[in-house]
Amino acid sequence: MKGRPSKLKIGIIRTSSIGDVVLASSCLSLLRYLKVEAELVWIGRAPAIQLLQAAYPELSCLEITKETKTREILDKLQDLSVLIDLQTNLRSRIITQTFKSRFKRPVLSCPKIHFQRNRLIWEGRLYGRRRPLPRRAMIAMKPQYRLMSDSLLTALQGLKVVKETVSIPKNEAAPHLQTEHALEAQSQHLQKLRANKWLALAPGASYPTKQAPEAVFSEILANLAEQVSSAGGTLPGLAFFGDAKDKVVCEELIRRVSWKAPVLNFAGELSLWENALALKETVCLLSNDSSLGHIAEAVETPTVILFGPTVEGFGFAPRKEESRAFSAPLGCRPCSKHGKSACRFGDKLCFDRIDRLEVAKYLATLITNRSFTNNKTAKTIP
Repeated sequence: MKGRPSKLKIGIIRTSSIGDVVLASSCLSLLRYLKVEAELVWIGRAPAIQLLQAAYPELSCLEITKETKTREILDKLQDLSVLIDLQTNLRSRIITQTFKSRFKRPVLSCPKIHFQRNRLIWEGRLYGRRRPLPRRAMIAMKPQYRLMSDSLLTALQGLKVVKETVSIPKNEAAPHLQTEHALEAQSQHLQKLRANKWLALAPGASYPTKQAPEAVFSEILANLAEQVSSAGGTLPGLAFFGDAKDKVVCEELIRRVSWKAPVLNFAGELSLWENALALKETVCLLSNDSSLGHIAEAVETPTVILFGPTVEGFGFAPRKEESRAFSAPLGCRPCSKHGKSACRFGDKLCFDRIDRLEVAKYLATLITNRSFTNNKTAKTIP
């Protein structure tokens, strides 16, 4: 067994979805705020870890796959001072506990709100639509990104690197993707976006069940056009985002809307990093509950998120003051932990009951508010 490392070296395991990893970037923000001198090693999987490394070129990343053996991973972690498990699945628990027993160094696991989630799911199944959604399902006790950054803080306190009494302001441990080092990028996509004012849209989702029907998006956009026109404003361009499977959805929505302003369809055309840089150039993003919403907020772009089978109380609601979540108070929500279970009523009423006019009105305020339409590429994050 090797002795304890002389330099503070922190390992973080977060291997799951893109959105979860973006939220976990709150740990990087925390380290910067606390001015802790430490080397950070991130254990993760593609493509999320590649996005994180593009935003933080100085970050040490250990990319693993489902086939990577635990022994191979541990061989590369033997110099760590502490290992923090933000994933907390069976595999990550095996890695952390083996690390602890082999190297005699501390480990810490992020608490999960399994009980609260499961309770909401079972209540939804039990009561269905016989009652409205309880308020506790709309507001999380603590956002997911704070659960993760607080785990890192606890580890630092245990190592006596940070005082027990330290207080972290809300916005100083928030998810963030650095883009300042890439502002010189002059890609064709960014040049197009810088020539106009754009509303970003992401009508796709990781599962079809989390995807609002095209009619919901088209009605929101129709109402938005009326709101902007009645206020004497100018319609923004529409920039569509998503992966290759979302391209057809975006094309169909473009046909349905007949938008009287420029339209760009980036779905399937950009890498995750290029998506982040492009979203930074937009006024705001309208999307389903998806990773692009978290990416947009991480580059300081407000979001308007449509929640269907999932609920805000799971801890993944937008965090920025300018952002907002819209959903229907149906008691059958949430359908499942990740929103991938088919609607047992077969009508997707959770999306249909969202007030399109209210969504459009809020989008109009974001679009016409000058504080959100300044040159955001010139802003720096303190």
